[in-house]
Amino acid sequence: MSVFDLDDRVVAAAVAATGTVIGALVQLRLAWRTQVSERSRGVPATKKSRRGPVLALGLLLVAAAVGGFAFSQYFVRQSDRESAALRGELKTQLAQINATAERLERATLADHGSSGRAADDRGTADRRVAEGVTVTTTVGPCRAHADVVLDAAPACAEQEPLQVTLCASVPASAVPTAMVLYARPEDSAQSWAESQVAPGQDVGRARFADKAFERTDSDQWKQVCTGFSSWDGEKAYSARLVVKYVLAPAASEVSNASLAPIAGVGQ
Repeated sequence: MSVFDLDDRVVAAAVAATGTVIGALVQLRLAWRTQVSERSRGVPATKKSRRGPVLALGLLLVAAAVGGFAFSQYFVRQSDRESAALRGELKTQLAQINATAERLERATLADHGSSGRAADDRGTADRRVAEGVTVTTTVGPCRAHADVVLDAAPACAEQEPLQVTLCASVPASAVPTAMVLYARPEDSAQSWAESQVAPGQDVGRARFADKAFERTDSDQWKQVCTGFSSWDGEKAYSARLVVKYVLAPAASEVSNASLAPIAGVGQ
C-alpha cells in the first residue's frame, strides 16, 4: 500500500495538519521577530504581543492533533486492507483444501468399490474353479478266456487287459481345466492323496489311458471320460477320476485336449 492510496478523509486531515503547522511556524516567526524588534527599541511588552506565541503554540497543538488523527487513520486503513487480503488468501486456500479432500474421498470410495468388486470376482472364480466331479470304480483280477474249461483260467496278457471307462458328468457349458487320476490296489493301505498317477503311468499291472475324451450325454450335460486297464490276474484295483471345470467365459481358452493332472492335488 502506497501513500497515494489513502482515504480522502485521511488525505484531507493530513493536508489540514500540514497547513496548520506551517501557519503556526510562520506565526511564531513573526511574533518572535516583532518581540526582538520591540526589545531592541526598548518598547515594553504588551498583552497583544504576548498572545502571539501562545496562539502559535495553540495552532501547533491543533496541528499535532490533526496530524496524529490522520496518521492513526492511515495505519488503521492499512491494517484493514492487509486483514482483508489475508482473509481472501485464507478463503482461497481453504477452498483448495476442500476440493482436494473431495477428490481424495471420491478416489478412495472408487478404490474401495473396485477392490470389493475384484474380491467378489476372485471369490466367484475360486468357487467356480473348486467345482468338480469325482468318479470311482473297482476292477477285479483279470482272467483270460480259455477254450477248454480248466480249474483256473490263465492271467491276462498286457495286450488283452480288462478295460473299464470312467466318466464324469458335467454341465454342457463347462470347460474342463484339470483331470486328476488316482489308482491303487484294492488291498493297499495308501490314501487317495498318495495314489495320484499320470495318464499312461503303470500302477503295478494297471494303468490309465493316455488321453481323455468327451461325449454328449444330453442337451444340458456331457461326460468327460478316460479308460482304465488292468491285466493283473491276482489283484483288484481301485481307480478314481476327478474332473475340475469352470463355467466362466474366460475359460473358453482352456483346451479340452489338454487335461494334464495338477501336481499335488489331493482328494
